[in-house]
Amino acid sequence: MSKLPNIAIVGATGAVGEAMLSILEQRDFPVGDIHALASSRSAGKTLEFREERIVVEDLEHFDFSGIDIGLFSPGASVSDIYAPKAAASGCVVIDNTSRFRYEDDVPLVVPEVNS
Repeated sequence: MSKLPNIAIVGATGAVGEAMLSILEQRDFPVGDIHALASSRSAGKTLEFREERIVVEDLEHFDFSGIDIGLFSPGASVSDIYAPKAAASGCVVIDNTSRFRYEDDVPLVVPEVNS
C-alpha cells in the first residue's frame, strides 16, 4: 500500500483556501499530513478539517520538503516567491493564481477544457 500524500494549502485562511480544505474533506481525498499555510498575521489561528483543528502555520518559515502536493491560492505575488521554492523541494504545485498563466513550461489546466 502506498503512503497517503502530504498536502499544504497555501493561502488557507482566504476564501479559496478554505474552499480547498472543504472540497478535500467533502470528496474524502486521501491525505497524510495536512498543513494550512498563510501569512504571519494568520499564523496560530485554527481551521477545521475532518472534525479536527489544524493550526495555521507561517508560510515564510515553512519547509516544503516532505510535502507531496501544494495547493496555492495566496495571490500572484506570494505564489511568485513560494511556488518555485515548493517545487524545488519536490512538491507538485497546483497554483490557482494568475502568476504562471503565461509561462510556456507550466501547464494550464482548465477542467472544462482539458481535464
